[in-house]
Amino acid sequence: MIVCAPQTFWGDPARSWLEVFWIQVTYWSAWAILSPGIFLLCRRLHEGPRTWRRYAPGLLMGALVVSLLHPLITESITFVRSWIDKSGQADQPGQFLSRLGQTVMKNTGTNPFMFGVIACVWYAMRHSRDLREKQIRSAELESLLRDAQLRALRSQLNPHFLFNTLHSIAELVHEDPNLAEQLILRLGDLLRKALASSGRQEVTLAEELEFIKAYLDIEQMRLGDRLSVKWDVAPDVLCLKVPSLVLQPLVENAVQHGIAALNRRGELHIHAKRENGFLHLQVRDTGPGLPQPGGATNAGIGLSNTEARLRTIFGERHSFELINDNGLSVNLRLPMSMFTPLEEKSP
Repeated sequence: MIVCAPQTFWGDPARSWLEVFWIQVTYWSAWAILSPGIFLLCRRLHEGPRTWRRYAPGLLMGALVVSLLHPLITESITFVRSWIDKSGQADQPGQFLSRLGQTVMKNTGTNPFMFGVIACVWYAMRHSRDLREKQIRSAELESLLRDAQLRALRSQLNPHFLFNTLHSIAELVHEDPNLAEQLILRLGDLLRKALASSGRQEVTLAEELEFIKAYLDIEQMRLGDRLSVKWDVAPDVLCLKVPSLVLQPLVENAVQHGIAALNRRGELHIHAKRENGFLHLQVRDTGPGLPQPGGATNAGIGLSNTEARLRTIFGERHSFELINDNGLSVNLRLPMSMFTPLEEKSP
């Protein structure tokens, strides 16, 4: 309206600015009244069979009807305003019909064009909404797929951990029945903790460490003085949520393939700290290490599944390293932006 008003004024300087203003208000108000109907027509055509035999007649009929209705609405508004405006002489019905015919002929070219512009606006809005909904559906499907993959990987970790622990107990049944009985009782407590978090993909680091301590109690009873555990966990990371069972397979691997393989005392070191926007986790043992380091796939199901889970969750935003350094050191570097901190816990 702001652009068209000066053109109307310069085209007919005899008109006052107020008169030009009312002409533009009337013209665009008519299109505002017709736009919902045009949108409804476009929606009906879009929701039905999308063929040119249906689209072309529908759009042509809509353009024809709108080309007649727009002059009717504008002249009706002008006619009513002439009767409301006491300063001027009211239009007569004959004048209304005469001016209506002239307006129809005058806007024969512009009204179908405006109809097409409004229809294109609707289709652009609809395409944008469909694209957005498609992206949302795609994200939901991707999330469901990722969740299914995580559950599948975790379902492999739980039996693997259970079988290893039962195997450790079986070795002691004949050698030390009393100790085997105590281990079974501890295993029952450990399984209760595992089942309590089985429905969650994330737990706090404090909960993960509590589970690891319960597991290490069992291994400490089995290995005795051969296992020494050292903790170096910063208090400010205990409240962070991490993927469930992210450390347990690493600790289990260190005990089963590192410490238990030694004929001497072995040490297990567990570290956790924040650094430069990342959570750094490390599980290091003083065992024999990996024969061929360089990937979790060489170290069994526990490490390989942990690496696969982290890759599924974090993509390329994390690091998973196996380093032979007087034993095996497993280093995780996870982005802090992916974690949801809970309320701070005291050390």
